[in-house]
Amino acid sequence: AAMMMLRLLPSAAARFRRWWALRLAFWLPPVLLLLAISTVYLFRDGWGSFDKSVPMHTNHSAKNMVLAENLSPAHNFLMFLRRYSGPDGALTFDVYNRFPVGGFALIKLVMLPFGDDLSAKLYAARMLMLAMFAGAALLAWRSLRRITGHCWIALAATLWAFSGYYVLYYSDAVSNEMMMDLFGIMLVFHGMTVLVQEGKIGQLLAKTGLALLLGWHVYALLLPFIVLGLSGESIRALRGNRPGDGVIARIRSVAVALIRSRYLRLGAVALMLGLALLSFNLVNEYAALGDETPLRELPSVRSILKRAGQDTEFNADRAEFLAWGTFLSGQFERIGRMSLPYALTVPWGGRGHEQPAGAPSLVYSAVGVAAVGACLLGLLLLRRHRMPLAALALAGLFWGIGMRHNTAIDLHEYESLFYLGIPLALFMLILLGLRWRWLPVVAVVGALAIFALSSYQIGRTDAHIAAQARATSATIMSDFQEIRGITRGQSVYVHFYEIGPYVGGRKGVIWYYLAGSVMHLGEKPIAGCGPLCGQYFDFVISSDRNLFLERHLLTPYNREVFLFDTGAIDTEGLTAGYRAVYDAVTSGVYGAPAVQAEYDLFVAGGKAVYYKSGCSVSDMAPKFFLHTIPEDRDDLPEERREHGFDNLDFGFVQRGAVFDGNCIAIAPLPDYPIASIRTGQYVANFSRWREIWSVAISLMSLPDYDAAVSAIAAGGYGEPAGRGVFHVYLGDTEVVYFKEPCDVGDTGARFFLHFVPDDYSNLPPERQGQGFDNRDFSFAERGLVTGGRCLAMAPLPDYPVARVRTGQYVSGEGRIWAVEFAGGR
Repeated sequence: AAMMMLRLLPSAAARFRRWWALRLAFWLPPVLLLLAISTVYLFRDGWGSFDKSVPMHTNHSAKNMVLAENLSPAHNFLMFLRRYSGPDGALTFDVYNRFPVGGFALIKLVMLPFGDDLSAKLYAARMLMLAMFAGAALLAWRSLRRITGHCWIALAATLWAFSGYYVLYYSDAVSNEMMMDLFGIMLVFHGMTVLVQEGKIGQLLAKTGLALLLGWHVYALLLPFIVLGLSGESIRALRGNRPGDGVIARIRSVAVALIRSRYLRLGAVALMLGLALLSFNLVNEYAALGDETPLRELPSVRSILKRAGQDTEFNADRAEFLAWGTFLSGQFERIGRMSLPYALTVPWGGRGHEQPAGAPSLVYSAVGVAAVGACLLGLLLLRRHRMPLAALALAGLFWGIGMRHNTAIDLHEYESLFYLGIPLALFMLILLGLRWRWLPVVAVVGALAIFALSSYQIGRTDAHIAAQARATSATIMSDFQEIRGITRGQSVYVHFYEIGPYVGGRKGVIWYYLAGSVMHLGEKPIAGCGPLCGQYFDFVISSDRNLFLERHLLTPYNREVFLFDTGAIDTEGLTAGYRAVYDAVTSGVYGAPAVQAEYDLFVAGGKAVYYKSGCSVSDMAPKFFLHTIPEDRDDLPEERREHGFDNLDFGFVQRGAVFDGNCIAIAPLPDYPIASIRTGQYVANFSRWREIWSVAISLMSLPDYDAAVSAIAAGGYGEPAGRGVFHVYLGDTEVVYFKEPCDVGDTGARFFLHFVPDDYSNLPPERQGQGFDNRDFSFAERGLVTGGRCLAMAPLPDYPVARVRTGQYVSGEGRIWAVEFAGGR
């Protein structure tokens, strides 16, 4: 018995080793994969707040959080960004209904347990995205294991492919177009592998339906798979014909094969499911926007037309990206970045704001071309179950080229995720081609290290960029948490041009914070807000704690963003003084306005008074700029002397009132002598601003003004020395510019005035090398507008002048008009 036991020991040990190897191969790879993926969580922070320092990431996350937050049976599961009241007071939806509803329903589901906790809901949604990321990686590993028959090669290839920059960077972005779509693609990829190996079409159909509920990108995988499958069945049908069969018989055999094809059934089911989801969206949009809305104007249809290249205005905005050379170069660059684990690119350089830096773009493009070529060549040589892998490798190319009008721009760089099939197939093929015994072990260890280093590098770089931004973002979220509890379901006006920089200019962040309210943002004309706020809006949100009196402030403990109650605001006038000025203007006490524009402007009693008859909310929205130019620059505050004017900009909500439907705003002027004023209204867009209207008036005493007008009318100046937009006259001591009629557009451009002397030694030393004296000026400095006539006067120098060159120009654009004439009369 002992001898028999000794003889059986080796075989028992061998069986145990085989059993242990099988258990190890079954459990250890997915455990290692999940441990690697956990580093994405370990090396990052700020999961519960938005980060304005990474605008693309924040923009996509915020926008999709809004869509999920607003999703409810009350609106028939319509996806929209906000509700706002139109000019007629009716509620209007800002519809963004272009995606399948399933992904947003899932995000909503994980947010529900957290009630109104903004931070906890964002954290939960990001954890869901990370779970989708892990699920996509596990499905990729299981599919490659089926194709290769080797669990460790499959694990190494998966880790290396998933350590690319785009995959890791967007792994926590809340979006159905990123991790959810990637999970759906890998789910269908696994179903395709099972179909090819075991012929189970039902599993693939179920996975396709689930993937389509998450997003549209799965069509990019289904299309090449169905085309390849139908092509293969057609070839097999042709080969099954006898040598003597005619053309008709061959066509019939191919047709029968295609009709019976499981690939055709797959395509039909996917198409019907997609049409059903799209129809659901269209019906929702008709209900929200009104039955009279043309089909072409529905948001979902407009989105399809844009991405199909049928929107000429949309194409014009992207023309520089759509040229085929530029487009293909950019896509190959993205493929190159996807094909190199991020940790390997870091030593070449630091990372930019949103793009991974390192090698020059040309190097990445070359890597991308090589990766595509090597991948396609390797798939041609692969004999075992290559069709699903080929479809996955082609999916990114099908989507990128088919959606060229969408994928070309930097804002959609995240769509590089769907090139993942190329590095996945490439790494697998490389590992299969090498025959070294210990290669799988070395490859897995190396891949684990590369994945962890890539996760660490992205997390470290983000933390470095966003340290201060995250602190501010957390404060903003805390402030809005307080605001949200008061405003939900009511009408809110947001001074977005003030708050926008706090959130990186992302409107979606504000929409998420105030989901459930009726929102108006300050950059929209309809959203203007003055003392009429109480008639249009229940609340005002601003970063200015002193926007209204303290008794209107509802959030005294907030730090950055404040909520005001408009119900207590005096809508009939801010003070009795405003009423007195209003009566003086309307009764004619102030006489004629100094200038007429969008607002009539009066200058009297040490103040500038703006008046508009029959004003609307949109007239109060843009901010007023008011620049005063002193007669003596030393009168300016020290910090303004280098600019040459005082900046007294204000908002209507601060200095305006409305009486009988008419607007009046009053701005006190400085007490120093003012040479001229330039004022108007503008719309702010963070670092840029756009003028709506502007005027310039001179307050300097020009005693010869009436005499100059009379002299021009009587011919005292003779014929004009030059004719441009203005007639230019040359007097004994001055150059006179005259235009009748004129409007504010004629006075906006700056005047250039160059004197060429008889003797160059008369020039100032700094001008002698140029050969002329530069006396450029603005109309606000030397001009007057009255009675529809514009007149400006500039003194001649005290030395003899040979030639005069003058006209108007716009900085950065060039001259509008110019004349030249002799200096003597």
